[in-house]
Amino acid sequence: MSDIYNWLRFIHVLAGFTFLMSHGTSIAFAFKLKREKELPRIQAMFDLSGSMWIIMILSLLVILIVGIVLSFMRGWWSSYWVWVSLILSLGITIWMFILGQGTYHQMRKAFGMAYMQKGQEMEPEQPVSEEERTALIAKTRPWEMLVVAYGGFVIILWLIMFKPF
Repeated sequence: MSDIYNWLRFIHVLAGFTFLMSHGTSIAFAFKLKREKELPRIQAMFDLSGSMWIIMILSLLVILIVGIVLSFMRGWWSSYWVWVSLILSLGITIWMFILGQGTYHQMRKAFGMAYMQKGQEMEPEQPVSEEERTALIAKTRPWEMLVVAYGGFVIILWLIMFKPF
């Protein structure tokens, strides 16, 4: 059982690294977007950020599934730190998804790119004016996203490493 546990722990940590690396493009994108004015460059940055979406989601699922399995293997479900970690993970994921849907996914449409609507990919429409683009970009909150995501990750890591309660 120890070998299986160690391999699963390795996969859990590896999936964490994979998630952080794949999500790094989105973080860099969010900060760079604040200073960008040229539509073709903005569209290219959206494409680059979106190119890592599937890897990010799959690694997040692996983290979640393997973390749950590890918790069963060690009998940690009676410990509060497991529940706090799980709730924080789900809360951050939901918050980031809502923020992404409400901000960045809507920007794809405004910037003349293919976009999703009710699970269907829609054809690009005419991009909005530069003034409207600038106003949309000004509404983004990359620092808020970074603080919540990174801060949440630090707390979850602390909980997993030290199991304080």
